[in-house]
Amino acid sequence: MYIGEIIKSYREQHNMTVEEFANKSNLSQAEITQLEELFQSDGTTPYPVAMRQIKSIAEAIEQPIPIIMNLISADQEIVVNVVAESDQPHAKIIKT
Repeated sequence: MYIGEIIKSYREQHNMTVEEFANKSNLSQAEITQLEELFQSDGTTPYPVAMRQIKSIAEAIEQPIPIIMNLISADQEIVVNVVAESDQPHAKIIKT
């Protein structure tokens, strides 16, 4: 299951618009819309999801982060931004 499917299912079950869910999750409408589209323009590559987005989505749907992480399909990249000792952010993909 892709994160966009989790969002859309929750929204439909709770009769929420994209705008309402965006407000509840503190994410932008554009982020929610993109994740719900599932695939990039090539039609086969899922949009990556950032750990910060997963955290916000988990809080909005009142589910623990590990539950959400276990639901996400293995082919959807999860991006974690880490701060190195030099205090320069670096992105790491933790699940592909």
